[in-house]
Amino acid sequence: MKRFLALSLLLLSACASNETTYQHYLSGKGLESQLPERFQHCHGYGCKHITPVRFTQNDWSVIEAVFIPPPATPAAEREAIKTAIGLFEQRVGAQTGTNVDIHGTFTKVGDKQLDCVDESTNTTIYLSLLQQKGLLRFHRVEGPTMRVPIIHAGRWPHQTAVITQLDTSEFFAVDSWFHDNGAPAEIISLKKWKEGWKPNADSDS
Repeated sequence: MKRFLALSLLLLSACASNETTYQHYLSGKGLESQLPERFQHCHGYGCKHITPVRFTQNDWSVIEAVFIPPPATPAAEREAIKTAIGLFEQRVGAQTGTNVDIHGTFTKVGDKQLDCVDESTNTTIYLSLLQQKGLLRFHRVEGPTMRVPIIHAGRWPHQTAVITQLDTSEFFAVDSWFHDNGAPAEIISLKKWKEGWKPNADSDS
């Protein structure tokens, strides 16, 4: 039991969040000035590597098309966000080489692989860019949060990006870690996510 707790604490140091504003979180990672035309990308586990990315108007036209016509409800906007995160990953992955990233943390390692810190950080950046572009009408971007074994659920600490629905103040996890690069993200009630939610029984969260 002591060995398990020690390992959990070690992983927690990598997969942790201050649960603060997304701006403060990104600043703490050394990620500054995330703009629609140029931003940064984390990879290699725990933002070990940070690679600059540039987006053209063509890149943005692909993502903006997901929000045309504008989603009419919060639920419809979340569906658009899911798709947009996957498109970000596809286009960023082609620039950074992280298009080879596969789901989870323990199956594969390397500089082009992403853990939950990388995934949640990048997703937070993508969400912030969508917000800057005025594409989010029903949600606000928050700082990432985590779930911890014993306190919450799961076998390992795990971190996710977060959005809030403006009219209800309900929090939602936006989690791209469960799937290979370029797949739509999962969006689920943060309360349910904290209880150990995962899309299938094969996940190693």
